[in-house]
Amino acid sequence: MRLKKNLLTVAMLAALHSAAAAADTASGTDAAASESADAEVLESVNVTANRRVQSIQEYAGTIQSFSGELVEKLGINTDFTNLQTAVPGLQITRQEGKYEIFLRGIGAADSDFSSDPSVATYYNGIYLPRPRSIGPMFFDVERIEVNKGPQGTVRGRNATGGAINIIPNQPELGAFNGNVKIGFGDYDARTQEGVINVPLGDTVALRAALFSETHDSYYSNAYPAGFEPPGAVDNQAARVSLLWQPNEQFSANVMIDRVAEDGTGDPGVFANRALAAGYDIDDIDDPYTQYFRTQGETDNDIKGIAATLTYDFGAFALEYNGSYREYDFYNRNASREWQLGFRYPGSEVEAYHNPERLRWNDTFFQAEQSSSSINELRFHGETDHLIWSAGGFFFGEKYDYLSWDVGNGYFGDCDWWQPGTICAWQDGLGGENRGDDSRVRSNAAYADFTFKVSDAFRVMAGLRYTDDKKTARESNMKYQFVIPEALFADFGLDVNTLTNPYTTGLILGSSGFVLQSPGGRTLHNPRICNGFDPATITCNGGTDNPVDYFIDGIQSFGFQDNWDEFLRRYRDQIDVIIRSDFPGGRSTNVYKDDYIDWRAGVEYDLADRSMLYATVSTGTRSGGINRPLVLSTGAVLARTWKPEELTSYEVGIKNDLRWGDLPVRLNGALFYYDYQNKVVQNLIAVPAPTPTNPAATVLQVFSDNAANAEVLGLELEAGLHWRNGFDLSLNYNYLDATFANSYILDTRGNNLIVPIGGNRLPNTSKHNLNLQLSQTVDLDWGAVRAFDWTVNMLYRSDFFLTAFNNRGFGRDASGNVIEIPLAQMSVNNGSNPAQVGPAANGLALQDTVDGFTIFNVSAGLTMGSEDQYRLSAYVSNLTDKAFSGKGFINDSVNLRYLNTPRTYGVQFAAKF
Repeated sequence: MRLKKNLLTVAMLAALHSAAAAADTASGTDAAASESADAEVLESVNVTANRRVQSIQEYAGTIQSFSGELVEKLGINTDFTNLQTAVPGLQITRQEGKYEIFLRGIGAADSDFSSDPSVATYYNGIYLPRPRSIGPMFFDVERIEVNKGPQGTVRGRNATGGAINIIPNQPELGAFNGNVKIGFGDYDARTQEGVINVPLGDTVALRAALFSETHDSYYSNAYPAGFEPPGAVDNQAARVSLLWQPNEQFSANVMIDRVAEDGTGDPGVFANRALAAGYDIDDIDDPYTQYFRTQGETDNDIKGIAATLTYDFGAFALEYNGSYREYDFYNRNASREWQLGFRYPGSEVEAYHNPERLRWNDTFFQAEQSSSSINELRFHGETDHLIWSAGGFFFGEKYDYLSWDVGNGYFGDCDWWQPGTICAWQDGLGGENRGDDSRVRSNAAYADFTFKVSDAFRVMAGLRYTDDKKTARESNMKYQFVIPEALFADFGLDVNTLTNPYTTGLILGSSGFVLQSPGGRTLHNPRICNGFDPATITCNGGTDNPVDYFIDGIQSFGFQDNWDEFLRRYRDQIDVIIRSDFPGGRSTNVYKDDYIDWRAGVEYDLADRSMLYATVSTGTRSGGINRPLVLSTGAVLARTWKPEELTSYEVGIKNDLRWGDLPVRLNGALFYYDYQNKVVQNLIAVPAPTPTNPAATVLQVFSDNAANAEVLGLELEAGLHWRNGFDLSLNYNYLDATFANSYILDTRGNNLIVPIGGNRLPNTSKHNLNLQLSQTVDLDWGAVRAFDWTVNMLYRSDFFLTAFNNRGFGRDASGNVIEIPLAQMSVNNGSNPAQVGPAANGLALQDTVDGFTIFNVSAGLTMGSEDQYRLSAYVSNLTDKAFSGKGFINDSVNLRYLNTPRTYGVQFAAKF
């Protein structure tokens, strides 16, 4: 750590020396050259990172901004994840309907209700608490701002990694205009967008925007099935904004938006078997061809209303921001054979070894319902020497959830419990998990100012106090059905006991099956049992019949399901034992904490268009709540985790210069992060023994403050406007992001405490480069006025998906923890594919992602006497590069989430 701080000091001095040299050069330039420089510089966009409009070149920090037009030209289009192709150091992955965002190595992979994102997302300047409430937003967009580094003393919710602000176009007073866009692409892609701006008198304007996007799946099914694989979408969105500005002092802006997302989901792909057989993603002919047994489903209904009211009193201004946002999310993963995902040489034997399993519906379901409100009151003002703001932020959320791996069921002999019976188990991934009426509350007060010491020198400072409270109200149920064997024959079913598990003919989870929504259960008092020995098992005196309680958790049964009829017919002959991870089946846990964040910095103008800055700032990511979990050793894992704390040191310089008669932009920043109490999330195997399988486990998500880390980084930005309409921009990001002297629980099967000091942070490449080359050529070809093209390139060097960095661990003869080759680590070979294929080895735990390059290209014609028409085409991910953006890895699964493959299309736009 000391070495890195010394390196940073040297780097700071080098930057200061270079800046001084640049200033000397500038001072030696004659007046004529200075006037020429004034005549033409690169366009400097305005940003609002400091909650006030200022040039991006005057902002003391690292920020990138993209106009709505540039979003299309760079091939980002409407896909939020594509933003990472234009922002070095940014990674965005979509996992089962939600987004995970990492920026400069800082991000959060934990995804339960009490986890806050490390990179905050804002919609029109108002905080979005849940990544699942983002939806399709890149339509009728004014700009998108990506601000790197800790946030908190000037806006909304505090964040450690940075902020992304999506700013839609605002209503225009006194203007009647609009536009329409129609697009077509491969995978039967269709997009439609319509916008209209209507003046309602001199002081009121209304703007309405509609958006529709559909496309087929990006995947192919390796099984000969007739359903749509994951990845298909059918999204609809609407936004209505109203601006009222009766005078120069007051304005009110109200925005209502609604999103309906439908599709076949994005469940990830099991990579275990392929990796163990020696096939990584680059070794597979088509990584988007995978094995799916059933069709997935995703539905998300998002509603929001937000208002911004401002009044200028002269000496100061008052601003109120308020919002209410809710979403109702339901997801059913496509059913897959456990551990088998990619089609690779030899996989067919494992995929077809048991034809009965091709009709299984077992899969993972989850649902969330969130309603949140934000109220923020901010005072701000500006004098000749002082720019200041102060305010309060008040956030509250009600959150309900459901997760359950359910389906046909796992059947087996149950004579050990009661002679002449077969048992069915509905306890996959920990059973039925619900959170009803969980709550989050966060209140904060903040202040920030910039003091002008002189015309060239400014001092900045900010302070924030936050008080958080999170309450988790959860339940957990695991079901064992003890069924007399004679009932199957009486129901007309022939049980096949030669398969593992048994095949009974009972079906649950077919098309039309829907679990009871979060908070929707009507029965709440089941009988909870402890133990697996029928002679010693103990149960409480719950009043709900266990069969009735199980059925109450299902809203509707599938069209082919017969479990419901079977259970109702033999309700009094089937014994249902309900167990739970929680005493009495329920658990209530509370997390409370308060903390202070701050920032300080200076700005110095070396010349008219050259600014040097240095800042120190802190960011805090709030702590959260774990499920109460017990390991095989008897150790109880922590029920809460503490806040993550990050201190950032950054020095930078921003320059708009001239190279001969050409305008040039050269910006640079060096930064160091001291990252404390980093939360590491993993899937861990929790003991769930049965008499027939004493080593049985279930997988649970666990988060812990297990590590500290540090990041030394460099950001370089260069821009050049060339002759003949050429524009070139470069953004380079170097990240030396490593764990400090830390030890964490190895959740890949051995439950050892292992060292990770010196390992790189997950999802973080050392070298990240974005290049953009474009040209606009004015034409006089009748109605054709201009032609433009853009090439956008992203390069990322290799990175790791977990904190283990592909290292294996075991014990020596004395019981000491040692490093071993990864291939020697033991893994779970209990899956059906492993029964006929070769046993997997530790290579199934691989977490490396090789370096890659992504190219997006676009071109367009501008037409019409007033440039009102445009015809354009694009190709995103030109070379069809596939890579893993996220991984869940333990001894049982290596679950990967892939990027979007190559897509192409055309679009026609018209303005009026």
